[in-house]
Amino acid sequence: MNTFTTTLQRLALLAGACVVLQTGAFAQAVTLTPSPTGLHEEVTLTIDISQSAENGLKSILEANPDLPVYIWTWTPSDPVGTNGSWNNSNDDLQLVHQGGLVYSLTFVPSQFYTDASGLYSQGISCLAKLKDGAPFPGLEDFGEAKTEDFNVGVLPKLCEDKMCVFPETRRADDFVSITYNNNLDVDLTDIQDDEVYLQIRARATDGQYYSLVDDADVTNTPELKMAPVPDKPGFYRLIVLPEELFAGIVPEGLGILTMICYPLTPGFTYPPDTTPWDGIYYETGVPLLDCE
Repeated sequence: MNTFTTTLQRLALLAGACVVLQTGAFAQAVTLTPSPTGLHEEVTLTIDISQSAENGLKSILEANPDLPVYIWTWTPSDPVGTNGSWNNSNDDLQLVHQGGLVYSLTFVPSQFYTDASGLYSQGISCLAKLKDGAPFPGLEDFGEAKTEDFNVGVLPKLCEDKMCVFPETRRADDFVSITYNNNLDVDLTDIQDDEVYLQIRARATDGQYYSLVDDADVTNTPELKMAPVPDKPGFYRLIVLPEELFAGIVPEGLGILTMICYPLTPGFTYPPDTTPWDGIYYETGVPLLDCE
């Protein structure tokens, strides 16, 4: 079994795990719209407390429907303004009452969380609570004035730039998805039979660049062929595991700092004044974190 096949199988397992996360027991209690979700775009998180099965908030609100409700969230990180304290939630995190036991909060993930880099890999973990999350006077038997912990999976939105990389923050041993939007390309305009390949050069910790093959051989290398994105004409995607892709190519003992990527098709060469190395429109720097 070759490296490319192994990579796809591992990615399929990850995708399956994401589906399980999104359709799990809490899917009805917490929803995120729109989905797919943009990291830098406005989203609405909705919590239906009538679907809560644990702790006291549901019963408390049924008896006291006018009480304000707050979100308490910790994944992908703490919110910028903090959650406040358990007995005194941050007023900025009060949820909007939509009617019944349904509450919502609208925000931009990259502005709301102190570190939103794990949004797609970790989802959003949160709960709903009263400003004071302690047992409510007279209803102490129901426990703390909160719901159980929820987690909602977040599906990444396909960006509309010429070259997009997901995840935006990554390690050398993470899968990297690179999407190319040919609709924005003014030079590589004649694509036949979806024959698009991606040249990938890794810059190692010695400052040198390494690649699987030279440009002339890229379109003869199946591992570098991009796949059309379903229902997105002109979009092509390649998913790689850099650590495996460059195994035996980047010298042992060196790490990968970045990757430079640019699309190629059979018979195509870049004009002299817009080479991939000089024209920023034909390359994308992919930062890789070497985290122990």
